[in-house]
Amino acid sequence: MTERPAPAGWRRNVWALALVVFVAFVGFQSFAPFLPLYVRELGVADPGRVALWSGLIAAVTPAVSGLLGPLFGRLADRFGRKAMLIRSLVAFVVIMSAMGLVTSVEQLFVARLLMGFFAGFTPMAMALASVSAPREKVPEAIGLVQSAQLLSVAIGPAAGGYLATRFGIRSALFATAGLCALALIGLIVLFKELAPGPSRQTSARLPLRQVFDYPHFTLVLTLLLVAQFVDRSLALLVPLRVAHLPGVEAVAATSGLIISVAAVAATVSANLVARLAHGIPSAHLLMIAFFVGGPLCGAMALADGWVSLLVLRTLVGLCLGGAITLAYALGGQIVPSDNRGAAFGWLAMGVQVGSAISPLATGALAAASLPGAFLFDGGLAWIAAALLAFGARELRSR
Repeated sequence: MTERPAPAGWRRNVWALALVVFVAFVGFQSFAPFLPLYVRELGVADPGRVALWSGLIAAVTPAVSGLLGPLFGRLADRFGRKAMLIRSLVAFVVIMSAMGLVTSVEQLFVARLLMGFFAGFTPMAMALASVSAPREKVPEAIGLVQSAQLLSVAIGPAAGGYLATRFGIRSALFATAGLCALALIGLIVLFKELAPGPSRQTSARLPLRQVFDYPHFTLVLTLLLVAQFVDRSLALLVPLRVAHLPGVEAVAATSGLIISVAAVAATVSANLVARLAHGIPSAHLLMIAFFVGGPLCGAMALADGWVSLLVLRTLVGLCLGGAITLAYALGGQIVPSDNRGAAFGWLAMGVQVGSAISPLATGALAAASLPGAFLFDGGLAWIAAALLAFGARELRSR
């Protein structure tokens, strides 16, 4: 199967897509940190039940989205990826607005459950970026879109915190709905999708599991799961580590500073590896990132002050921040464009599985040993590096 050529003006398309992703994810990040507070505002007083409901509500959307990811991907291959993104954003506007009007935690859970049936926004954006650019520019296109998503972590929580403090938590939900509406308008107006080629109908009839016949696709799926697991794990471990450091009084502010700086470092990393991938195989870069990032994760367990923790977390962000970008780029290299929606749907399942199991596993590990949880993340990164070093020689030459 041959690749369709990228359309003229592809760079404008990718920048438009990055803008849409950035606006939407600033909205998502504006509310996400305040979910436990919203659960409490809805009448759940017991701290244990607040934690339970917060975990369930946070997990249900990625769980449903991950299970349905391959199906969403196949539908995108058949009907168009831009159409699937429009579908997601329209649903987000409606559901986020409804979440701002709920009166019980059960209603909030149902709203988040429904959102899972319309999610899949990120993998479809990555798939759309991958087919919008020339083959040799795919890492750059994915890196730009991934950078837009990462940068939102440095801006969204601060903006949401201001709104929640000044106008109440519900205002952050309505702001998220408004930003999703703005992203929807930007997508419709600014992005010009490549017209379907004659091969699309043929590829749409292929079995959904066909993508696993491509060499090393399962490995790429595993690498994405590991990268997402480590990223989500560190987001949980950093505030816990800060709380145990001597002399830190403003735990929330210090943790927020570290997380924001790490997000900027990850953004720089995603852009940098995308450019380096022009001359160095993506798999080789990914192997180096996991190999160097592993010991840095473990070293965070030994940090004796918030400054050293900040430095180490920033270095981890620089090493592993581009891991997801590189893994998606590898997926784009392995799978032809006509099947890429389905492929990225499966890859999204790996990301969502990592998102779902990371808080549970990390919480259990941290309860037993907080330093051990950091060491576990470092060990996972080294296992990923070993998989690339010893099991993917052909992939590392691409």
